[in-house]
Amino acid sequence: MNAIGSMYSAVLFLGVQNSSSVQPVVAVERTVFYREKAARMYSALPYAFSQVTNIIIFLTNMTSTLVWIHGLC
Repeated sequence: MNAIGSMYSAVLFLGVQNSSSVQPVVAVERTVFYREKAARMYSALPYAFSQVTNIIIFLTNMTSTLVWIHGLC
């Protein structure tokens, strides 16, 4: 149980660290989105679609990389 608790704490710590480093980037992106939406450059749907597409591509690349690394071990 001690190893599982240590693993849980480590993963939780890394998740909090990563989310705190992403928050400033999200805040800047949100400001840019509001400015461009006010200028009627595009609506919210294409912006949301591009964000989802970006996340799917990133997760696919990371997953395939981790599977490849795991296969080498």
